[in-house]
Amino acid sequence: MADVINMNDAEVEAAQGGKGDYRDYSKGSYVNYGNYIVYTVAPGDALSGIAIRFGVSIKELQQWNNIQNPNLISVGQKLTIYPRTFG
Repeated sequence: MADVINMNDAEVEAAQGGKGDYRDYSKGSYVNYGNYIVYTVAPGDALSGIAIRFGVSIKELQQWNNIQNPNLISVGQKLTIYPRTFG
């Protein structure tokens, strides 16, 4: 499991693992609970884009959310994410 940290919303907004603005990768909204985030899948989202936005792996997203097929997520689906810091 990833190192769990407390992040404020500005830190979550700044967390990105890919090139360019995270909004290029995922469009959904999230609620920050301090140790984890609950992300709501939006139209056009892909698990890979969500992983890039929050700096986690697709495999981690699958494990945390019991997703068997990473190509099958649904609009409105809630995903639990444990973001990491970037150094």
